[in-house]
Amino acid sequence: MKKKFIATGIIVILIIVGFSGCTENTPNSIDTEKNRFIGTWKSSTGYPSTLEFFKDGKCIYGYNGTWDIGDGQLVINLTSISLESTYEYTFSNNDKTLTLTFVENNFTEVWTKK
Repeated sequence: MKKKFIATGIIVILIIVGFSGCTENTPNSIDTEKNRFIGTWKSSTGYPSTLEFFKDGKCIYGYNGTWDIGDGQLVINLTSISLESTYEYTFSNNDKTLTLTFVENNFTEVWTKK
């Protein structure tokens, strides 16, 4: 009986340790995802403009601001004009093309990395 109790306890501990390392958004995966954005992007659709993402979380999109990602969405906060926008995003073409879809109205814009 005691051996069975010890064996069950060891199995439970191994399962707990195994699952404790399973998280979807580990810091390294978020950093890797953020690195895909870093750089200067040129609009391929609509009004010709550029969008710059910096490693420190700052950005320039016509105005100075900040940016962050989470839950598969990009949030750009243009602090100098008090405007925050949320986008769904996808990368393609070996991370050289970024498609942003404005959550509020489903407007889609395609950006190409310079």
